Amino acid sequence: MAGKLKLSEVRGDVRVGSAGTGTGAIHAIKDVDADGRNVPYCPTRTKTPLRSWGQAHEQKPHLELCIKCSKLVPTGPVEIAEEQVSIPGLNRTVTRRVAKPVTGTAEEKTETDAMAAKNAPMKKAEQEKAAEEIRADIERLRSLIAEGKDDSAKELAEGINAAIPKITGTGAAAIKAKLRAEAEKAEKDAKKAKADAKKPTDAKGSKKDPEIVVKGTQDFMKAEGVPDRIVAAAEKVKEVAAQKFARGKEVAEAIFDIRTHILDKDDDPDLTARSDQAKKAASAVYDAVLKGLPEEGTDETADIIREAIGDIKKDVRNAMTDVVVGYVRALDQETPETLEERKRFAKALDAYPDLKPSEAVFKHYEEAGKALPKQTRAEIAKATREKKALERKKVEDAVKAGELSEEEAAETLGGGTTEEKSPKEKRAAYLQRMKNSWKKHVKEIKAIENAEEQEEALDELTALLSTLRKELKA
Repeated sequence: MAGKLKLSEVRGDVRVGSAGTGTGAIHAIKDVDADGRNVPYCPTRTKTPLRSWGQAHEQKPHLELCIKCSKLVPTGPVEIAEEQVSIPGLNRTVTRRVAKPVTGTAEEKTETDAMAAKNAPMKKAEQEKAAEEIRADIERLRSLIAEGKDDSAKELAEGINAAIPKITGTGAAAIKAKLRAEAEKAEKDAKKAKADAKKPTDAKGSKKDPEIVVKGTQDFMKAEGVPDRIVAAAEKVKEVAAQKFARGKEVAEAIFDIRTHILDKDDDPDLTARSDQAKKAASAVYDAVLKGLPEEGTDETADIIREAIGDIKKDVRNAMTDVVVGYVRALDQETPETLEERKRFAKALDAYPDLKPSEAVFKHYEEAGKALPKQTRAEIAKATREKKALERKKVEDAVKAGELSEEEAAETLGGGTTEEKSPKEKRAAYLQRMKNSWKKHVKEIKAIENAEEQEEALDELTALLSTLRKELKA
């Protein structure tokens, strides 16, 4: 989503973390309050305490910070120093790399601040001003093309293409897409108009082929403003879809956090809600939402909530696989919070000490007959695509080898017709397979280098022909 910083862009000494199980939104930690709770840079407040993962430079660089923290967290270079840290309870020390911000001179700070201001997300007024300047250049581009100043037009077009990506901030993707479409259309229309002006005319000065006037839109892509609006609408669909999935995942993470505190019959955290108590806990969440709502039809907001519950439950079910997989994989992280979280799975870790924590948990649950998902939905979809591609190749090879007809191949791959073939069509397909298989076998026999083996194989085929003739006459 536009506006989010990756952890690699956050100043390395800033602590980051998340609430609950560690699979929720990542926040930058600004301070610690009087009760010892971590306080994020953004105004978000969570019921579950915010757990620190450590400094930003220690985390996976591709992870993204919450959008509100991204606007407030400091960025810039850091110095990395090493220090010895003792691990409580293990009687040992390890070397820890600690990041400290680079102070620099006053001149360097001024330059850094200026660069930060330059790279800050644009506000709406700044976006509009930048777009207005680019549109002015687009109009100039039309004039240059019409005047035949190709070199100047090319240079200006390159400048426009370089200026568009510099627009940042909320909604920038749609603005940039629209400007690109406008620039492309302006250049295309100007070149077409110039070419049309050079077409030969008749003696009276009119075009040889008079234009036939047709009412109504004949091509929606040529309608004024439609291509731009299609691009903008497509961007909006992507944005809404991403937001919908993100909201479903947030609810799934909250419900999953409840599961980690409920034990199944084996005294393991009920991560997949197999127990009756885990199911009732999830139902209690939705019941709490509906409880106390005004009577149906008396409050618009309440009615919207009632209608949305079903979709939210579906989104939660879709996202839960990713949440479970992400949670178990996160147990491999070496952070104080993760070490504490691993205590919930002491039995699994004790049973498989040679495995990574995540692998031990997966193995333990599988052996207990309550296997956990090991792949995210995206990973499952990728594996399915690869499997289908492999099956398709096998079928195509079988068709080339004459082992399958094209009709049978289509049916095998699920794309064939379901219409019943006539007896004649069935015989024709069967004979074709026989011919293909026969030719292939004869070719293989002729490739045998040993003369005796080759003669023996040919005799077997001849004997088969004799047997077939007898069966046909019977």
